[in-house]
Amino acid sequence: MMEASNELTPPLALDLAASKTQRARYIAESDAVGSIPPPLTLKGMVNTGVARLGGSNLGVLLDKMGERIAFERAGVRLYEALITKYEAVSRMKDGALPAAVEVIVPDYEAIPPPELPDEPAAQTLQRIRAEELEHFRLLSSAMESLGGDPTAQTPCADVIATASMGLMQVVTDPRTTLAQCLNAMLTAELTDNAGWELLIELADEAGETELTGQYLGALAEEQEHLLIVKSWLTALVSERSDTPAV
Repeated sequence: MMEASNELTPPLALDLAASKTQRARYIAESDAVGSIPPPLTLKGMVNTGVARLGGSNLGVLLDKMGERIAFERAGVRLYEALITKYEAVSRMKDGALPAAVEVIVPDYEAIPPPELPDEPAAQTLQRIRAEELEHFRLLSSAMESLGGDPTAQTPCADVIATASMGLMQVVTDPRTTLAQCLNAMLTAELTDNAGWELLIELADEAGETELTGQYLGALAEEQEHLLIVKSWLTALVSERSDTPAV
């Protein structure tokens, strides 16, 4: 490989100015990824009109709600795949997660760990999957209440679906270990938490106080998911490095 690299590497630095110029031209001339469909109900039209008069962009809120709908749906599928991986690894000697959830908080974090149910890891995974599905249903109902279409692929929904494809490929690959899958899930949960935080801020700015309260409850559960995934990953790579799970 080193010989091939030495043979094929150009002796001088490549001039990428032309390709950058061409790429910039494509960006300037391209259309958007998609558009947000108009409200399906009279209430949605009224909400949109009121939002515009009040200076709030309800379209942005609907777009980010569509993004979260797409990501929560993907989250259910990710945990389905993770459960399959966990069950397969559990049949190997010393290959499973710890029997119960143990939240590990690094020394540099002063935040005390939350109280979590004392349950087997398999049951925890099932519970998290159910909560992801419930978040999907919550968002779909909220979208309908604002006159939007929860089945529509909004621009941000399209983008997040493309960005998350690699996560699914990692978790469903038969060659990946449980620790590698948890690493992918950590990426998903970090993204999910940040997405809910932004959605709460947008809903609050739009005056949707009822939605804000519901979203805060979902965020609390997502924060718990993040802690569990981080703790499991830490336990596997630091304490069980000689097992098939790592």
